[in-house]
Amino acid sequence: MATNKFPELINGARLYEDGNDNCLGVVDVELPTLASMTQTIDGIGLAGEIDAPVVGHFSGMEVKMNWRTPKAPAFKMLGANGASLELRAAVQNWDSGENSYAMDKVRIVMRGRAKEFELGTFKDANPSDSSTTVECTYLKYEHNGETVLEIDKYAYIANINGTDVLSEVRDALGI
Repeated sequence: MATNKFPELINGARLYEDGNDNCLGVVDVELPTLASMTQTIDGIGLAGEIDAPVVGHFSGMEVKMNWRTPKAPAFKMLGANGASLELRAAVQNWDSGENSYAMDKVRIVMRGRAKEFELGTFKDANPSDSSTTVECTYLKYEHNGETVLEIDKYAYIANINGTDVLSEVRDALGI
């Protein structure tokens, strides 16, 4: 039984585009920053202003893939096609109670549209440092098979750690 399972690092990761294992030239993936949209609240009864988060609404969520050199999936995403990405990782933990390593599974599903493609710099014997930026409209984060985060901007879904924070909003809207 894990008594002191301490996360250490990402042991390995793989990126899939449209279910295909064709993103082997990706150096790393910069995941989105989740920033709640806010509205400044002021008025009678408040001693100042409050930036109140709008429940379940998030600012733009960008996913950036950095490539050693551009590959076909980078160009495919740039066109009028939507981007469908799946990132899988093994997170290495040290379990001091068992005195051994233990791996956790992480699966991140992202859908959206490419909004930027940086071709990079071409120089002999060097990577081009190209990148693709996708505006993410769907994000799902699973840890060991359990969904801990799911945001679907078009479907009014914001499921955070098992709580659907937009369920009352959908009910009020009749959706």
